[in-house]
Amino acid sequence: MSNSSPPPRLQFSMRWLLAAVAVVALVLGLLSFTAGQLLVGVCLLVALRGLVPTAAAVGAIYARGDLQAFAIGALVPCISVVTSGDEPWYRSGPILGVLLHLTTIALCGATAVVLRRWIATGRRSEIE
Repeated sequence: MSNSSPPPRLQFSMRWLLAAVAVVALVLGLLSFTAGQLLVGVCLLVALRGLVPTAAAVGAIYARGDLQAFAIGALVPCISVVTSGDEPWYRSGPILGVLLHLTTIALCGATAVVLRRWIATGRRSEIE
């Protein structure tokens, strides 16, 4: 018989759970006001134009495997995010525009990972 251990579980302290719930409540409370929507949208936009491209560039340089493929694929739409001006979908609200950009970045990164795995599978069959 094999001695199998239970799968690892996520453990959070009560302090971190309280902080996370407080942040979510604060953001949702801000979204109920027009000025709060603008503030949250601006914060998301700053994160989208600054933090996401930086993380993708670092991942493309220092990561390996699927993570590197995802980062390289995510860099393509990040370039358009950083260099573009006012996109048409920002007119419907900054939050929706940021969410659409993040979805595009995630889809491009996932496509890069799928293509990397497909190419690696093709190479293995050629070698055999």
